[in-house]
Amino acid sequence: MPAEPSAAPPAEDRLDSWKEIAAYLRKGVRTVQRWERTEGLPVRRVGQERSGSVFAYKSELDAWWQAQSRPLVEEPEPQAVVEPSPRPAVRSRFRQWWYAVSLIAFAGIAFAVWKVWPPPPVVYRAVPLTADHGWELEPTFSPDGRKIAYVWAPPEVPGHIYLKTIDSDSATRVTSGTDPERSPAWSPDGVNIAYLRVVVPSRRAMAVMLIAPTGGTATQIAELERGWNLSWSADGQWLLAVEGPEKRTSIVAISVRDGAKHALTDPFEFGYSGFGLSPDGGRLIFTRGGPGASPICELSLGPGLTPLGKPRQITEKLWTNKMLVARDGKQVLYTDGSWGEGSLWRVRLSPGAKPDLVYSTSDKFMTPAISRDGRRIAFAASRIDREETWQKSLSDAGAAASPVLSSTRADLNPQYSPDGRYIAFHSTRTGASDIWIADKDGSNLRRLTFTNARTTATPRWSPDGEWIAFESNQPGQTEVYVVASRGGPIRRLTNHPATDAIPRWSRDGRYIYFCSDRTGRYEIWKIPASGGQPVQITTNGGFSAVESPDGRYLYYSQTRNYGPILRMAMTGGPSEEVVPEMHNLFFALTPRGIYYQLRGTLWFWDASSRRTQEIFTPAKPMGIGLDVSPDGQTILFTQIEIEREGADLYLIDGFH
Repeated sequence: MPAEPSAAPPAEDRLDSWKEIAAYLRKGVRTVQRWERTEGLPVRRVGQERSGSVFAYKSELDAWWQAQSRPLVEEPEPQAVVEPSPRPAVRSRFRQWWYAVSLIAFAGIAFAVWKVWPPPPVVYRAVPLTADHGWELEPTFSPDGRKIAYVWAPPEVPGHIYLKTIDSDSATRVTSGTDPERSPAWSPDGVNIAYLRVVVPSRRAMAVMLIAPTGGTATQIAELERGWNLSWSADGQWLLAVEGPEKRTSIVAISVRDGAKHALTDPFEFGYSGFGLSPDGGRLIFTRGGPGASPICELSLGPGLTPLGKPRQITEKLWTNKMLVARDGKQVLYTDGSWGEGSLWRVRLSPGAKPDLVYSTSDKFMTPAISRDGRRIAFAASRIDREETWQKSLSDAGAAASPVLSSTRADLNPQYSPDGRYIAFHSTRTGASDIWIADKDGSNLRRLTFTNARTTATPRWSPDGEWIAFESNQPGQTEVYVVASRGGPIRRLTNHPATDAIPRWSRDGRYIYFCSDRTGRYEIWKIPASGGQPVQITTNGGFSAVESPDGRYLYYSQTRNYGPILRMAMTGGPSEEVVPEMHNLFFALTPRGIYYQLRGTLWFWDASSRRTQEIFTPAKPMGIGLDVSPDGQTILFTQIEIEREGADLYLIDGFH
């Protein structure tokens, strides 16, 4: 796929309506509208709403047209109906024969066109299932699809299991305990609802419970360490769950009869986004979590759900947040896992199948469920993921923090330029995920990239301020790119089927560090800034790396979240741990030490004393990104702006 321009196209390059776009391409309006839906025609919208007015740039349309690898079939525009002229009676038999031949020919052409251009996807409508204050999550359907069980956590109250008939206006609580509860799963025979109960006071252990839908006494059958996402086997003999500490979670099978459990998958540092069994119990279908897209895999299982062999990839890489396997084992539903997206997708588990968009809004979608007959979908939706970049004085402890980059979308992942005059950041304010630059006070914003990718993020300045490295998945896989900080064409630096991300320049500007899972797990690599072959640096896991200002050490986080910060001498040798644990992806290295996040609080590790001190706790949850100004006076961090605390459940009926 050719790279799109990184500088804003001139005004005369712009087309301001479907009619102008169609005229430029010499096609009909309906044809170009279909191409936008099915072929990714680069059409933009004012406000980014589907119903908004549209515009496009000629240069982007030209690049898209050249990228097409097969001819595009145009749908005919409506034509005026012309009444036929009377024919002589002697031609009636010929006319009948001609109509028959024409009908057959037209049917053949229509079938050929349908094969190339299948009908557009069905537009589904979602209606609210719940509207109570607080969090309503994790719906599960009864076997007949007429009821749902779900978790409801009112404000300041732990979540418990509730039940609601689809067409009713009220819900009833099923459980009666005081401990927090989650992950309900209705048994195939409808007799029980399984759920997880947090064991207090440890809050690390989860009791696996069974209770009748009518309520009553619950029965504990097993215990998990930080369990999540219960799912039944079709025969009702097994429950599946994700279990394990951070960075070591596995999918496990739990015997309903005696509570015995065994692992189905190896521990994985980023966890698992979803899983399910085929109807015969012979396949485990699952997908892993991670910083980028991940494929759906399957693992063969023998009697007693015994793993056989190694997992096999069965789909292309998908941007999944939460994934659910349908009861028939032939399709999966998943919520989008890319920045700023609120959408629900379906992909059929057949060779060459592509994802279908089921439903999309500006909300954040979570925890999908599908009825046994596949006709109903329920999911949770919330508006909580808008991130803002804030600044806080490090020289005046009493000074209040203030926003510096804010919009109705996400503005995150900031980094000061080497001279401290500018901030590069990642924003979704146009509806697309791209790199932006602003003055240090947040003014004079300009968009630096125009990739139209799902995620273009993590901008990092070169030491001379002339270049910015970043990651983007615009060719369908996440790679490292470089662009001039003044704007211009982007240049791809890495090219590998694995995920290559989180770039950072060396102090001399000759190399760029990045993380890659090309060995099977994420490690730190580096590549010449001018291009060339990358070299692996770490062997014990690595994610975000930066050279120390004095040039003695390479500091790096070992994993994406919930892990230590390590350092290794630039001359080689073993790594040593300097910070036992950090959260939220990035740390800020200064000549004095390291600023990092841990459990919603900002901390500082002093390199000379090797002691840690608390700096401050923001008023709202911290997001992705952390940087300190070159003079050490100001720190940038991100906060999640909570527009509406909580989530509601929605229903799509008539799914097919």
